[in-house]
Amino acid sequence: MKVALIHNQFSKSGGMESYLLTLVQGFLDAGDELHVHAYEIDRELARGYDCTFHKTSLFFLPRRLRKYAFLCKYNRQFLRSDYDLSLSLTRTGCQDVAVVGGVHPQSVLTRSSQNWYRRGHDGIENRFETHMFATVPWIVAHSKSIQAEIERHYPITQENVRVVYPPVNEKRFSRVNAEERKHVQKMFKINSEKLTLLFPSMSHQRKGLHELLAAYAVLDPSQHELIIVGGRGPKKSRPSDNVRFIGYVDNMASLYSAVDYVVLPSHYEPFGLVVVESLESGTPVVVTASVGAAELLGAEDGIVIPDNRPQTLIDTIKGLRPKIIATGFAASHGLETRQHIEALKQFARSMG
Repeated sequence: MKVALIHNQFSKSGGMESYLLTLVQGFLDAGDELHVHAYEIDRELARGYDCTFHKTSLFFLPRRLRKYAFLCKYNRQFLRSDYDLSLSLTRTGCQDVAVVGGVHPQSVLTRSSQNWYRRGHDGIENRFETHMFATVPWIVAHSKSIQAEIERHYPITQENVRVVYPPVNEKRFSRVNAEERKHVQKMFKINSEKLTLLFPSMSHQRKGLHELLAAYAVLDPSQHELIIVGGRGPKKSRPSDNVRFIGYVDNMASLYSAVDYVVLPSHYEPFGLVVVESLESGTPVVVTASVGAAELLGAEDGIVIPDNRPQTLIDTIKGLRPKIIATGFAASHGLETRQHIEALKQFARSMG
């Protein structure tokens, strides 16, 4: 099958980019002819994948405008008829399937502040998203909560929307043995005598870091530690002694396995792929009910809390105890890569 994937960038920078890499590997493993379309491509990363890359050069534009120019170009010029299946992870309206990891008007409602600059960009994002939902034949929602948001904000035909949860890259995320776990704990100076939580994030405010830091300012440093991985910490923040920012980490599977829990107290989280990655690595999770992946969790997988108020977090964290997660979470929920690729290919068959 000849497949096209469209996204703003091909890199390791965030959740949707991680999802793109999983799709690329999944289609290649299935023997498909794959074409990746983007305006930013990490060439070193791309060399590891046997597919065709189509880069739109927009270096002459300010960074924020490149995305909009890219969307406009593809809405005008991309031909879905050139492929057996075309999917986009960004707000284009030219493809067969729109993969939706969040609805922009809903994300705006969760913000604590707004200004003229954000309002201007929100208006542009909303126009592209409106066009996408009006023109794309099929919509993939990454959770039931996203499906509900789509239907709340747009006059979409319900039959055109299907919930297909994003997969975990089981080649990257799996359990490590006890020796490797001890090695990683030593590397990152994780004290096994403390209850250590990991907060993986590239957009801290939306994911509840402010509330989490307020909680750790109260929790006993001799018993509790928080490790923050991904984006930089807030410039004005002076974290407690039991909070550490360690920046970007490439081998997240080992880090997941080295901590006691992964915590994601988001205000708004359409899915939260880190939840599945953590569980596949053998580590339970603490998430708010606002995290889409909470739809899949059972009591054995971790804890779903009603909100991310500091006191709620304090009470929850004080009650945590290390636990072992059973294997097979991804397989039992259809979240293995091969299962996901097969679900996406069903769209091509339905159109054929």
